[in-house]
Amino acid sequence: MDTQAELTEKRPAKAALRIIDCDVHPTVRGGVASIYPYMPEAWSRRFARKNTTMASIALTTKYQHPNGSAIREDTRNAQGEVGGSDPHQIIAEHIGPNNIEAVLLNCLQSGAFCSALATVDESIVLASSFNDYFLNEWLSIDRRFRYAMAVPSLDPAAAADEIRRVGRHPQIAAISVAPINVLMGNRYWWPIYAAAQEHDLPIVVHPTGTDSIYQGTPMSAGGIPDSYIERYVTLCQGAESNVNSLVISGTFEKFPKLKVLFAEFGFTWMLPLVWRMDRTWRQLRHETPWVKRSPVDYVHDHIRFTTQPLDEPHDPEDLDRLIQLMGTDHLCFSTDYPHWDNDMPDLSLRTLSPADRKKVFFENALQTLRLN
Repeated sequence: MDTQAELTEKRPAKAALRIIDCDVHPTVRGGVASIYPYMPEAWSRRFARKNTTMASIALTTKYQHPNGSAIREDTRNAQGEVGGSDPHQIIAEHIGPNNIEAVLLNCLQSGAFCSALATVDESIVLASSFNDYFLNEWLSIDRRFRYAMAVPSLDPAAAADEIRRVGRHPQIAAISVAPINVLMGNRYWWPIYAAAQEHDLPIVVHPTGTDSIYQGTPMSAGGIPDSYIERYVTLCQGAESNVNSLVISGTFEKFPKLKVLFAEFGFTWMLPLVWRMDRTWRQLRHETPWVKRSPVDYVHDHIRFTTQPLDEPHDPEDLDRLIQLMGTDHLCFSTDYPHWDNDMPDLSLRTLSPADRKKVFFENALQTLRLN
């Protein structure tokens, strides 16, 4: 494992921009059988008997990616394995060439199982098995790998136990909470927030691929989408609802050290949402006396958003103006590597000032994730 001195030595002395990538998606090589060694034999036999797979979770043609896969074909390794499955390739083709100092690994396969594709008991075993797999087979390879640990969203008490089991590992930088159809301000989630605050770990919320498809997951408002594009465009609605819920429920009064990072929902919707939250709270604040400050303040102090996917207007200055209005404090750079719509550092937010790029690409993540 690299020491901090070695990490510093690896970084070019004259690198123009320090980068932390807050959203990279690893894939388990060899499918679900690869995590069998990390679970009791009775459970591995159960999954084998059921022919459990990690195949595409969008089981209907309607929601399949129009190009066949959301993972870029050009990210396959020399053996033809799917992008994100080879940690050495991620180092050689993503971390190294882009001078990235840390990447947050967030496995969507575990998220899908933890929210929709398994029973409650199965999801508890699978979350632990995924965690031990990545702790043993990825994090030991390179210190720049940091991990958003999986927890079973269907059982918050078991999720809190899992956080306390492995949450002290120095390369675990966050807790990946797969969204379900219980808004995140609901007290259902309190055991997870208590354990997260106890370990100084932020919550990362990210679509799992099951959203708006399987019962029990967040659904698009107004009806069922009819295509991949419709579903993709409306995924941000889940984040909007949960930001509103976290603030208005008083979650951050009960858990004053809690931080939440919304990843891969975009961010251009945030400003009008917060404006409406603030206006309505000021007019009707007697309904929620536990919300003691403006929603603007809670969002500023506790909630962050990854930059990907960037919704870029034809005039880049329009996006700059929006970011200046919302404040660069809220944004953490992410690529979404190796997915089809990933945003690479050299091509992202190039018109921001050097000081703002420094905050977005490095400093905000340093203050949000547990990276020490």
